[in-house]
Amino acid sequence: MIKIKKTLLAAGLATTLGLSQGCALLLVGGLAAGVVYGTVSYAKNTLQVTDNVSLGRAWQAANGAMKDLSIPVTLSKKDGTSGRLEGRNIKNQPVIIVLTRQTDGVTNIDVTVGTFDSKENRDDAQYLYDRMKDRF
Repeated sequence: MIKIKKTLLAAGLATTLGLSQGCALLLVGGLAAGVVYGTVSYAKNTLQVTDNVSLGRAWQAANGAMKDLSIPVTLSKKDGTSGRLEGRNIKNQPVIIVLTRQTDGVTNIDVTVGTFDSKENRDDAQYLYDRMKDRF
């Protein structure tokens, strides 16, 4: 299935480049960057990653990771395009997981631990995400 998607993407890219003028290299670079999943970045104390996983599977993984780490869920909302879990860790810090469906098999995942950007909070967010990823 993934190979078919990549083939279709390449065919669409070739058609688009053949019909367009100008910044072809920029277009190719942007599309190539969009195909890479699982690269973690941080913005304002939030771990951000786009993963090759369905929203439903990411939702189950997020709930399982929260349970594994004994983080009681105080808010749980999910619909067809997104999900949000909130809780508090043992240090009484807020823990928030936001999932946003991009396609049937691709989901944006945001994990926030604590209020301030610190190495410890980033490490805790990474650990929570790793626990989620183990369940994909």
